[in-house]
Amino acid sequence: MGRIAAEAGVEVNLGLIEAKRAQKQYGDVSVPLFKLYRATGLSAEEFFKRLGEAAGRVPDNLLRFKGVVNGFLNLEVNPSEYAPVVLESIRVHGDRYGHIASEKRERVIVEFVSANPIHPLHIGHLRNGILGDALQRLLKSRGHDVKAHFYIDDVGLQVAFAVYGFQRVKGLRGSEKPDHFVGAIYTMVNLLVELKKLKREAEKEQDPHKVAQINSRIDEYVSRLKEYSEQYPEVFNTLADLVRESEDPEAEIRRINRGYEEGEPWAVKATRETINTCLDGIKETLHRLGIVFDSWDWESEITVWSEATEDALRKLSETGLVERKDGALVFRADLLAESREVREAAGIPTGFTVVPLTLKRSDGTTLYTTRDIAYSIWKLARADKVINVIATQQSLAQAQLRLALYALGYRDIGRRLLHYAYEIVMLPGTRMSSRKGVYVSADEIIQETVDRARTEIKKRGLGTEEDAEKIGLGALKFFMLSQTPNRVITFSWERVLDFEQNSGPFIQYSYVRAASILRKASEQGITGKGDPRLLGSEEKTVILLLGEFPSTVVEAADNLRPDIVTSYLNTLASEFNRYYDSTPVLKAPEGLREARLELVRAVAQVLSNGMSLLGIQPPQRM
Repeated sequence: MGRIAAEAGVEVNLGLIEAKRAQKQYGDVSVPLFKLYRATGLSAEEFFKRLGEAAGRVPDNLLRFKGVVNGFLNLEVNPSEYAPVVLESIRVHGDRYGHIASEKRERVIVEFVSANPIHPLHIGHLRNGILGDALQRLLKSRGHDVKAHFYIDDVGLQVAFAVYGFQRVKGLRGSEKPDHFVGAIYTMVNLLVELKKLKREAEKEQDPHKVAQINSRIDEYVSRLKEYSEQYPEVFNTLADLVRESEDPEAEIRRINRGYEEGEPWAVKATRETINTCLDGIKETLHRLGIVFDSWDWESEITVWSEATEDALRKLSETGLVERKDGALVFRADLLAESREVREAAGIPTGFTVVPLTLKRSDGTTLYTTRDIAYSIWKLARADKVINVIATQQSLAQAQLRLALYALGYRDIGRRLLHYAYEIVMLPGTRMSSRKGVYVSADEIIQETVDRARTEIKKRGLGTEEDAEKIGLGALKFFMLSQTPNRVITFSWERVLDFEQNSGPFIQYSYVRAASILRKASEQGITGKGDPRLLGSEEKTVILLLGEFPSTVVEAADNLRPDIVTSYLNTLASEFNRYYDSTPVLKAPEGLREARLELVRAVAQVLSNGMSLLGIQPPQRM
């Protein structure tokens, strides 16, 4: 481009040059000229004319001038010249091909999953975990110092419900996965306590219509408890006796919660034992998914026992934006959000409604978002940027959080603390509630996917148990990542395990196919290094795609868009399969055969690298 500009007699800022894939009818590569001409002082028409004429005069073995259309300089790539550059780069860099270090490297914390440690992970956590893992892998590919954090929400009444029951029945677990056992206890205690309250309400209520409504809820809870009594008869009977014999079980549960927040040894021992039991099960699930965390952050230690929350509240109260309302302490986030400048700095979209944030209830207890202020300060002290992977339903709380931090002096908080919002996963016919025990666990989804993958590869007479695991997990991950995070996903087995297109199994199959070609070549004694200059128009589309991989990874990482990688992998796999189906490789003439094998080897490497960025492992056979 510099030579073309020199020939045209104009100066251009080479830093503004971007190369994009051209529309098919215009060539292979397009260079947008709009940014370039503004600095020249020439009219667009004159600049485009000069550059077009110069491009036609400059000889280049790699690129051929195709014309200037609609402000784009269009060029055609000579595959014989381009292939050696791309294939040699892939050979040299190997597993690191596509990893381009950012000019500005940052310390980044990606906080994700962070499920309440009182029940197993469900399908929503599955999407969260897969997204968070892919994000941290992509960011690492850019050279950032990335740490994955799991926030253990061990403070609050929900945890106390689980502790209350677990301490009575912990010896009855048997061989059940620990998080499922704790989750069942949490649900049973919730239902039993609520049922006791409803029965008392029904006895006191005089209005027949209200009594009918209460009885309807009682029937619902009794129905759910019947299921648990059949699945966990001994545990259920023990918990039912515990709640029935207590005059006020909620008071006992609140006592556990209060004792834990105050660090009383008896409460700490009971609570930590319950939570660690559940976390053991959660970690099993994460291990199966290949998700690893660098830090497990205990809410109690970071925000409560350290008095960091009280310190944040004191400083926030000094801003003049905190007031008392009906005994509660309230932060007027809505007033702060009236300023367009503040909204921009805090990353609050125009038109997004912000309401006041209750910091403390009238009884003096803090809310989750209040404690999250202290936790965010802790994370920001350890990173240049923090990415919270949290469901879009928490957008208001995350906006209030950033506004509170802005009020505390974090004027660039919109850039430093990102809410990576994702939508729910819809399971047709299912409405989830962990309190009522109505959810589809991640373990169930994972196992069902692996079982279906096993059935499919058995049909084909190929693959092992290890391959079934890799294919099943790869299918799940690709499915969750192939949608933009702001889209609701409707879960469909047909789409998850589609072996024909745009799926994990399709990408894995394409990789296995490439690896199989290389294995057959080795078995036939074809080991010589090929000359990529022999490749031509048949290979052009695949070569161009291979060359685009690094820029694709950069775009995906910098924009936090794993779906860009899934789309790329699907295109590469499709084009490679189309190429191999129509073009002989092992049966090609000697010389060209070796060159085409080099191309196949490069495809296998790039497919492998792309899958690795998504946390997907390639199987051996399928």
